[in-house]
Amino acid sequence: MKEPMEDMFFLPKISYFVHRICTPEWVIARQLIDFHDLTYVAAGQGEYIIDDVAHPVSQGDLIYIKPGTWREASTSASQPMQLYAFNMFLQDMSCQPTTLPLPLISKLDKDAKLDHLLERIKQFFALREPTSTMLTTALLMELLCHVFLNTGLVQGAGSDPRVQKAAAYVTENISRHISATEIGQAVGVHPGYLNKLTTKHTGKTVSRFITSIRVNMAEDAIVYEGISVSEAAARFGFSDIYHFSKVFKKNKGYPPSTAKTLLR
Repeated sequence: MKEPMEDMFFLPKISYFVHRICTPEWVIARQLIDFHDLTYVAAGQGEYIIDDVAHPVSQGDLIYIKPGTWREASTSASQPMQLYAFNMFLQDMSCQPTTLPLPLISKLDKDAKLDHLLERIKQFFALREPTSTMLTTALLMELLCHVFLNTGLVQGAGSDPRVQKAAAYVTENISRHISATEIGQAVGVHPGYLNKLTTKHTGKTVSRFITSIRVNMAEDAIVYEGISVSEAAARFGFSDIYHFSKVFKKNKGYPPSTAKTLLR
């Protein structure tokens, strides 16, 4: 069995996308929707009425409305909204209808990556090229991951660029011993602070963070490349096969020698 974790997977099919600069008179008439509405308020103020309950919204709000909901909306005349809005259908990993684990309204901090993803989606959606649907879908999936990480719904290295950089440094130097001090220097933060960052964003100390990357990469090589346990130990920076086997079993719950049988 794999180490305990919950896979999150959402496959969106975008039926409508718009970057809307609202006029003062803009409204959405009351409607029972049969799609998922995901709308980000980039600027301005307004009001959404969801199942006859009014919700004021403003810059930084992410609005998620599920199918089967009555929806209407209007903008402030003095501070009209700018919106990025998606209407979509969602499937899970088994290609069954699903919903996002988001509240009706989430507050997002000003975020350069979020802005970049939305602008790229707008660009590819406007191109209408043969690959545009794939590209916009991939970007929306990346955007959802970014939202999940930055609203605290899940933990992960992707929620902090310094932790991402630390992960990249580990994978680039996977065949040798790497200390927390060395990684901290590469990332540009004190090792003690890096330890706080990895603990906050991944639930793991720097040491456990490094080890989990090594073990995961070693397992993939054993299972999918067919290398031996001793080869995996040498390739992924373990001092010897005995140490590797002990660390692997502690992290995975089973020895590396059985990984191929369990996971194939």
